[in-house]
Amino acid sequence: MLNSSGGIQNMTVLFSKPDKRAQWEEAFTEAKQKLASALERCQIPEFVVSVPIRKTRAGLQFTCASPTLGIQRDVWVCNSDGYVGQVCVLSLVPEPTVTSCNGVCNARILCVASVPASDDSSSSPANASINISIQEPPTSVANAINSIVNSKPREKRKPTDGSSTESRNSCNIQLDSDSSSEDSETESQPERAVSPSNSTTATSSLTSSNLPISHRHQESNSEETDALQSTMWLGTEDGCIHVYNCTDNIRIKKNKIKIPHISAVYSILYLSNKVFVSLANGDVCIYSRDHNGWNTTSPFTVTVGTVTSPVTKLLNVHSKLWCAIQGCIKVLNTTTLQVDSQIQISNDSKPITNMTVLDEYVWISVQNSAHIKCCHHESYEIIFEVNLAPSVNKMLSNCDDIIRQHKAACLRVTSLLACKDLIWVGTSAGVLLTIAGSNISKGSSPPSVTGIPHGHTGHVRFLTFVESPQCDSSDDLSKLSDSKTDIVKTSTNRTLLVISGGDGYEDFRSSGNNTMSEIAGREDSTNHLLLWHV
Repeated sequence: MLNSSGGIQNMTVLFSKPDKRAQWEEAFTEAKQKLASALERCQIPEFVVSVPIRKTRAGLQFTCASPTLGIQRDVWVCNSDGYVGQVCVLSLVPEPTVTSCNGVCNARILCVASVPASDDSSSSPANASINISIQEPPTSVANAINSIVNSKPREKRKPTDGSSTESRNSCNIQLDSDSSSEDSETESQPERAVSPSNSTTATSSLTSSNLPISHRHQESNSEETDALQSTMWLGTEDGCIHVYNCTDNIRIKKNKIKIPHISAVYSILYLSNKVFVSLANGDVCIYSRDHNGWNTTSPFTVTVGTVTSPVTKLLNVHSKLWCAIQGCIKVLNTTTLQVDSQIQISNDSKPITNMTVLDEYVWISVQNSAHIKCCHHESYEIIFEVNLAPSVNKMLSNCDDIIRQHKAACLRVTSLLACKDLIWVGTSAGVLLTIAGSNISKGSSPPSVTGIPHGHTGHVRFLTFVESPQCDSSDDLSKLSDSKTDIVKTSTNRTLLVISGGDGYEDFRSSGNNTMSEIAGREDSTNHLLLWHV
């Protein structure tokens, strides 16, 4: 149908081959989307590439991901099969490539968060005592220790199974579980096992005051360097937090700190110069900095939930901490550490599964539901509810009838992300959707939902974003504000990369016509990362 100056005219287009028709329809749809985007002044995400990640173990699935902080634009992607936790590093320079995939623990990784370095000079280790003695030890003691050190040089333990180079590089990382021997933990200098306030603090068998001066200077310099670096915090199902420096090569370096807890770590969030950690027993632990870096031995604990109703999600909403507990949200004041308000989201006790915030509104999904709710951050009023099923069904129209019916029957929201002016929604059908999150007010109708042609064969496991390396690299992300929300506000004119992780890769525009898509794209046994420019 053509709208011309002479009126509306019908046009018939004939194609010699089905693939020619599919190409024309794809180009026509893309042109319509660009026209609509120009009229609405809303940028359409530009698909960049799909990156397959081969499974090193059967059953490995994406669980979470987070970009590192600093000039280097890496993304840490976590995989788990219930027995092993693995981290894959996605490097964006010169092009998106997975540089390594290595096991880091013997448990499922449930959450990961990037934590910026301290920018407070008063708390810098350079201006504070480091609790390391620099007095010269007695000559006899120094000579004795030096003779021991010099007579037995430190050697790296070699694997006994004759495995490949990659296996040898990752061997030390995989040993950092409860089954690790004392020798392997002692040989790994970067790791420092610490305990929370309700357990005994771990101590070293050889104190720094008994070390030679050269060794004490190395330890002091190492502590200063670590305190000034941004870190990655990984929370696991067995109740541990593994802390790495953002610049660490996890193929050859173990975690520098391992913090044990009494229950699983569900969520980690950096806010107001503190790290908030929600546990499966209903507690929220708050870690703060001291003059040596992070005080990991004595966190402050607030009981927000219970064992049967734990805090499963944490979200920074205008410097207040929203804690998802079953079907309600408790708002925690980060200054007084008291619960200010409670918001009932789900009346049928369905647990909250995902939350994200954009401007004045929080977008929330609940378990086994294809609806998302929009809530005002101050009045706590539900402004509207968006049904995603029609948009998902439209994207699945080219799929096989049985597949489409199955995906529609168990459709639910699996991930949410706010980036610039868009709300990104990942679904169990593998379809990704965007919702215009700007220009929303009380009484307004629900915004339109737009399907993205590229998606996954199976579930969308996570959504995250990172600043594109094509931007000016002189801006250090560690200097930005506390949360991703603040990063979005300060990055309006920057190019960002939205990353989706899920099972397989599918182009829904040609999923029913292109046989090559069925061969290469429907390989749901292979995890894929999908990248868009926004």
